[in-house]
Amino acid sequence: MKKVFILAGLLALNFPLFAQADKQSDSLKNVHLEEVVVSATRAGKNTPIAYSNVSQSEIKKENAARNIPSILQNIPSLVSFTEDGSGVGNTSMRIRGTDATRINVTLNGMPLNNPESQEVYWVNLPDLSSSLQSIQVQRGVGTSTNGAAAFGASISMKTVGARSEAYGEASTSIGSYNTFTSTIAAGSGILKNGMSVDVRYSRNIGDGYIRNGFVNHSNLYAALSYYTDNRLIRLSYINGRQKTGITWEGISPEDMEKEGRRYNLAGKYLDEANNVHYYNNETDNYYSHIVQFLFTREFNNHLSLNANLSYNNGFGYYENYRSDKYNGFKRGDKFSDYGLPSQTVNGVTYSRSQLIRQKLMRNDFYVANLSLNYTKNTLNWIFGSTYSFYDGDHYGKLPWVKFNQNIPKNYEWYRNAGKKGEFNVFTKAEYQLNNQLSLFGDVQYRNISYRFSGIDDDLTDITKDFTYNFFNPKVGIFYRIDYRNNLYASAAVGQREPLRTDLKESIKGGGEDDRIRPEKMIDYEIGYQFSHENGVNLGANIYYMDYKNQMVQTGRLNDVGYKLMENVKNSYRRGIELEASVPFMENKFRLNANATFSQNKIKNYTAYFDLYDNQANWNWSGQKSEEFRSTNISYSPNIVGMANFTYQPLKSLYFNLLGKYVGKQYLDNTSNDAKSIDAYFVSNLSAGYTFEKIPIGRIILQVFVNNLFNKEYIANGWAATDIFEDGSVKNYIGYYPQATRNYIARITVSF
Repeated sequence: MKKVFILAGLLALNFPLFAQADKQSDSLKNVHLEEVVVSATRAGKNTPIAYSNVSQSEIKKENAARNIPSILQNIPSLVSFTEDGSGVGNTSMRIRGTDATRINVTLNGMPLNNPESQEVYWVNLPDLSSSLQSIQVQRGVGTSTNGAAAFGASISMKTVGARSEAYGEASTSIGSYNTFTSTIAAGSGILKNGMSVDVRYSRNIGDGYIRNGFVNHSNLYAALSYYTDNRLIRLSYINGRQKTGITWEGISPEDMEKEGRRYNLAGKYLDEANNVHYYNNETDNYYSHIVQFLFTREFNNHLSLNANLSYNNGFGYYENYRSDKYNGFKRGDKFSDYGLPSQTVNGVTYSRSQLIRQKLMRNDFYVANLSLNYTKNTLNWIFGSTYSFYDGDHYGKLPWVKFNQNIPKNYEWYRNAGKKGEFNVFTKAEYQLNNQLSLFGDVQYRNISYRFSGIDDDLTDITKDFTYNFFNPKVGIFYRIDYRNNLYASAAVGQREPLRTDLKESIKGGGEDDRIRPEKMIDYEIGYQFSHENGVNLGANIYYMDYKNQMVQTGRLNDVGYKLMENVKNSYRRGIELEASVPFMENKFRLNANATFSQNKIKNYTAYFDLYDNQANWNWSGQKSEEFRSTNISYSPNIVGMANFTYQPLKSLYFNLLGKYVGKQYLDNTSNDAKSIDAYFVSNLSAGYTFEKIPIGRIILQVFVNNLFNKEYIANGWAATDIFEDGSVKNYIGYYPQATRNYIARITVSF
């Protein structure tokens, strides 16, 4: 694989050899070639699934120094949330209650999910939205794509293409909590020989709403492109650098009442005089390099080819100050947990110590994919295939130990490796039977080989091999009743492998433990669309997602903020998604709205709780179980709604008012009101004015008021429960409060 990527680099260095034509290619042809880049992973107008498209102009209207999940808040069934409270730090999303590990994400058709966690950590790609041309979000299983299995949704992102003329752009945002974002971009335009160069650099800093929720991020995007009438060749590079304060612990209800909503326990410790301090480098750090080589060729009006290579390199680490949080913050961790003997210092022997700990990872992710698109008359056929290989190391170091007799600096107490290979092949076709009826078929095969080797952070040997084979068929029908009304229906099978952390827990359960199993889901969708020439668009989509062995969140977190999961044998998600877009007064006013009403249930669920003798001694006595015939799936609100009202009295001026409602969410799978998040409604206001044709080019002024009505709400949390022999119960809850009213102002100058 490395030789293949070296070859791609050599090809890129010889771009001028491809320049056989002196004339600039046609701009409409260039636009079409850009669309071909992502055609294999996107749905078309007659594809019988639920999806939403987000244009570049819509991205810019929402891009207020926040990550992708916050920008996508208008999408039906989507709930976004952030740990730092303001949307610039660690941010994630759920779609139809499905968490981010089940959402497939591609960039220019290339997989972006980390193969082990199967999640995209948006904080590792700061200000990626400034480099995007379009986004498509498919809900449900969707169509076959590359990379991690789409088990609740898929997101296809396309970076900006070259412009026809040279340009420059500079943008600065200033906001609450010392948020400051600066972006500068420039491009050569497409030259007479078909070449173009585009570069964009962004910097983002801020304190965040939550204590220690600071960010210090930068992002570089560069692309070298070559166009002819039937060919697009592009070499692009993305470099992301992030340093973010740790905020994953949340805040307990008791601490929120005592310390306030912005309190964060991370890094807290006491000195010998019992004075409270906070470690100043309690951080999450990550450095990423993404190189993509894209080759698109149109052989004729019917057949096109994509042949692409991608290389993702990442290095990152968490750094924590370790103290005993439940015993005065002074005792620290046991030496035995790190494979170390007790330490004797000045004649005193210590079995534990306060210390600074780093958990590090380094990985390389190689991808090669190929797709063919054939369109003629009534047939649109796509063939795609991807091979990827992931090589990742996980290890831990101790940079400092308070009671240290002979422990070397940066002592390494564990190291393990994961190697994961995947082969994915799919073919899908849409066939137009007549003017009204079209058929859709899609078949995908995935083969995954995965190997663990080495010692985990609890000193357990986790060496083991895993192999998975999945066959995922999909069928659908699209019926055009007339030029305004459409109906569609589809059924799709999705299957996926467990995550790295889930498999580790399975190994530690005894090696033969079968509690962690692959998941399977059959997704049934029926939809209706109405489109009027006056701009009115209406839609309704009914879905039933029937799961076997679905992985659901238990509500607990591990010591680095990972959401612990468990298989549930039988469960389902069913609901209806409604959408409307209605213009008023010759399009000066427009209302966009959507709402999802759903039920998300587990059948015959058994919850397990740790049992202790009493709250004085905390001697573990085993586990106690509780049976539920039917219970709500965690983090799955029954109602999610959005209304977006835009007023544009002039072409250069707009006002936008957004309201988002998210229903009650349970923090575990016991439907216990004591472990839940209240429903909330939050509104954002934005406005923009464009000064056209001024001497320096064009100036855009934007103002964003987030949480307009100053609501104190919580968008995410975690929960755990212990039970005692006398029948008493202790719940542990962590909340992630979101920022109250805050402001961002943005100025963009382009020429």
